[in-house]
Parts: sequence; structure tokens; C-alpha cells
Amino acid sequence: MPLEKNSSTPLHVQVADFIREKIYMREWEPNSKIPTEFELCDMLGVSRGCLKNGIKILVDEGLLVQYRGRGTFVTDRKMISHPTGNTLLSFAESLKSQGISFQTKEISGGIIPADAFLAGKLYIKEGDPVFFLRRIRYVEGKPIMYIENRIRANAVSGIEKVDFSQETLFQTLEKLSGKKIGFSNARYSAEVAGETKGKALGVSADSPVLHLEQHIFYADDTPAEWGNVWLQAYRYVVGTILPRT
Repeated sequence: MPLEKNSSTPLHVQVADFIREKIYMREWEPNSKIPTEFELCDMLGVSRGCLKNGIKILVDEGLLVQYRGRGTFVTDRKMISHPTGNTLLSFAESLKSQGISFQTKEISGGIIPADAFLAGKLYIKEGDPVFFLRRIRYVEGKPIMYIENRIRANAVSGIEKVDFSQETLFQTLEKLSGKKIGFSNARYSAEVAGETKGKALGVSADSPVLHLEQHIFYADDTPAEWGNVWLQAYRYVVGTILPRT
């Protein structure tokens, strides 16, 4: 199936999309060898250079691995699940519950004044202090999520002194505020990584990521934080349990 050469999507990205779909649909199984470069060039109607650029995207994402003299293979990566059912778990708590070891790197953290948008999200006034935290979480030495949190700072005095490479967010919020985390409003969407998130996650700017926008509230209905998480699409499965009424 030749690609759409008149499309606004670059050909090498279309190559990556084609191969990615084969993998996600399980047409090409984990540990299996994909067709040769010659076969794929003939199949897709592209040059070898274009094909190599497309394959590189998927190697960077971790979907493919190349062995000199053997060819290119689909990787066998353990998927990481994150439940979205009746129990609210942080990503750190979810990883721990699955017995998955992880490391967290704090990129930056500091107080910023709330603009009109953040004031509306956190139920505060413009100019009120907000703690802005950015982190990357790693599993098996590979980045799997890029996290941004904007936290209502007046309720958690001393949060700027916390080492978030060691401490988890939910436990810190509960400890410093003296309140329990109650519930969240969450929305998931599929996106392309873009330059900033792609660099943080070690993938190309054109790679797909899963974006979670999450609004966390204390049990007394006051906002705790507004956060955004970008997840490696090839590593994460988000599931939910819905009762039948």
C-alpha cells in the first residue's frame, strides 16, 4: 500500500505510522522480525532513506530493535497498566502496586504567581502563589512519563523544600495540608509528543503520547493541584472498571 505522497504528513512519519499500526494490531508480534528494508520500500513505495528515518522513530520509541546482520525486530516490552476505576491512585502508587521499580527526576520546582487560568483551576486569586513542579519518571532506566503539577501553595506550606525525587506527590500533599485526597476529574487524549515532551521522553517530536489532564481535589472539595502527565504510548495501558446498573 503506497503512502500518500501529497499528504501534509511527511513520508517518514507515515512509514512509522504504518509499522506502528501493524505492531499495535498484533499483525507483527513481539519478538518477530519485520519485513526487510527492500520489502518495505517496495510495499510502501518509498526510498530506503525515507524508510530508515521512519524506522528510527520506532526504534527511539522502543517499539523496534535492530541487530546488525539479523534485521529489525518488534520488541517485547511489558505493558504498564494504570487503573481508573473506583480507587484513585497516583502513578507512583500504581507502579508500586504492580511491583515495578521506578526512579523520579525532579527537573524544576518553584513558586509562580497564578494567572487567570490557574486561579480558575485552583479556586484562588490571580497572583496567589502556585508551586510549579516538573518531573520525569523512569522504568528500567527509560523515561516513561513527563509530569507537570501546579499546586495550590497556600495549603501546603514548605512544599518547595520537598525532594520530589524521593517523595511522592499525593502523600506530600496529604502530609503538608493535613487533608485527605478525595477525588479527581481526569481526561485522557492522544497527542503527538512535540519537541519539549519528545525530548523529555526520549522519542521524536512526531511520536504518539497519551496525555492525562487531572484535577485533584481534597476530601473537602477544595482543589489540591492541576496536573498534566504525558505517557509513553507504547508502554502504558489505561483501564477502568464500570459497574452495570
